[in-house]
Amino acid sequence: MNYDVIVVGGGHAGCEAALASARSGLKTALFTIYLDTIAMMSCNPSIGGPGKSHIVAEIDMLGGEIGKHTDKYNLQLKHLNTSKGPAARITRGQADKYWYRVKMKEIIENTPNLDSIQGTIEDIIIEDGQIKGVISGLGIEYKATSVILATGTFLKGRIVIGDVKYPAGRIGEMSAEKLSDALTKNGIVLDRYQTATPPRVDMRTVDFSKMKELHGEDHPKYFSLFTKKEKNNNAPTWLTYTTPETVKVAQDLLQYSPIVSGIIETHGPRHCPSLDRKVLNFPEKTNHQIFLELESKETNELYVNGLTTAMPPFAQEKMMRTIAGLEDAKIMRYGYAVEYDYAPSYQLYPSLESKKIKNLYFAGQINGTSGYEEAAAQGFLAGVNASRKVLGKDPVVVDRTEGYLGVLVDDIIHKKTPEPYRVLPSRAEYRLTLRFDNAFMRLLDKAKEIGIVSEDKIKFLEEAKEIVEYEVERINQISISMKQANEVLASVDAKDRFGKGVKLSELLKQKEVTYDSLGLIIDIKELPTFVKNQIETIIKYNVFIEREKTQIEKFRRLESMKIPEGFKFETIPGLSNIARDGLEQIKPLSIGEATRISGVTGNDIAVLITNLENMK
Repeated sequence: MNYDVIVVGGGHAGCEAALASARSGLKTALFTIYLDTIAMMSCNPSIGGPGKSHIVAEIDMLGGEIGKHTDKYNLQLKHLNTSKGPAARITRGQADKYWYRVKMKEIIENTPNLDSIQGTIEDIIIEDGQIKGVISGLGIEYKATSVILATGTFLKGRIVIGDVKYPAGRIGEMSAEKLSDALTKNGIVLDRYQTATPPRVDMRTVDFSKMKELHGEDHPKYFSLFTKKEKNNNAPTWLTYTTPETVKVAQDLLQYSPIVSGIIETHGPRHCPSLDRKVLNFPEKTNHQIFLELESKETNELYVNGLTTAMPPFAQEKMMRTIAGLEDAKIMRYGYAVEYDYAPSYQLYPSLESKKIKNLYFAGQINGTSGYEEAAAQGFLAGVNASRKVLGKDPVVVDRTEGYLGVLVDDIIHKKTPEPYRVLPSRAEYRLTLRFDNAFMRLLDKAKEIGIVSEDKIKFLEEAKEIVEYEVERINQISISMKQANEVLASVDAKDRFGKGVKLSELLKQKEVTYDSLGLIIDIKELPTFVKNQIETIIKYNVFIEREKTQIEKFRRLESMKIPEGFKFETIPGLSNIARDGLEQIKPLSIGEATRISGVTGNDIAVLITNLENMK
């Protein structure tokens, strides 16, 4: 059987990759070990949060599925950090784990050009350093021009609960045992990571009277600009806390923790540590937050967020009995850890194509990342670029100045992390430029280049962007009298007053003044909320945005200083050994890229620039 693009894995990376490829018009096959777990949310069914919101909005802007899908099939959404500046504002949602999975499978099955096939891929077909297809566990050869590996936690996956350890990609599903060996045989370096998940309890056995009930919003800020709903779902979540007794029980039972016993030797994500890890690292803290979150409206299972552990069942039971409201809770699924193979991302180009095997792409947790959003982002980009490779087009690369997508890919290729990588706002240098609310302004040209977003949506966004730019320019040019300015300030109950006439933009910079407030003294247009928000933000934060623009120009100058492909860094005198090793391993194609490699100093960059200029 012949395909243009084959995707191995049906998780969030695999779904986005397969959809992007098929929507690009290419004959695509999605392989997964079990078709009924396509788009399964193995851990917390949450989407969004710091950094992750930005990624979801960016994927949506470029034509991906995760944003609008979460908007449709969620239990609650909430816009957070509204009292903070625009760079900090985000949306977080609880997806409906059942409906998200079922409806994503439906989309996959009904997308033209896309076949979904149940089967385990055990080998890859390589000819002259280029991938030509894959071989399934049944011995069937499937040929393809490009292949994307999005295998999640399934490569030699090992489930750990207490002192029990057995092969599985996640609990209840078998692992992929042979593909790792095929990759290693063909020069791909693999390592091991670990992640874990908490127990699930029967909500009918929980005493919610001892917990604080929390709700989302009826009219939240959605992930997709195109989502239209009269009212969103608003199921509750509940907040409780661990107690000194919880910590004491955990300390008494730490000897049974696979982290302590050594059964787990690999690193897990530091940003969502297990309870036993928290007790080890912060023994003095006793009131850790525990959120109980519905998994779906179709089940009684509650996700016990904050109680991640792979301790044995009796230890999980004992710890749970010490938490307010969970004293009599019945565990439906025990928490567990999973160890798995991944391929460190220094082996990839920014397009996510392998540097060692042409036309082979890697996406998701196989790249050493953690999170549905990070996986979906890589899957989408890999799907786009694998398709473009087939079509003979240059890859689409989002850089650090254009999106959190760029920060994610750039970081995993160039920076060494001791645990699975997670996107965070602190990782982005240009946070005010890369806001959650302005993805349509930043990535419109990329969306047009990719060509998946429909023409009518592109036209709508082009018009919105033009209106924003026109109104910002108009407001910056109009001068108003002191009387007009103070009239507006009085109408919004502002304390301050102007002592002279000002530019209209200076009035809008006042905290209490909005775009609509200006209608008192000038003609303004009836505009969508997301457009008005852009006008206000660009004007109110102009000084800081312009400062970032200067930094971005410097970044782009370094990016434009190209390093020839195949450049021999070992021949450059004056480089530190650490820098030389990093440069040889990653083989950067620009000075800008070289600056972001772990261990490369400013002095190393100066030496490199001097040598490149001498060569010219």
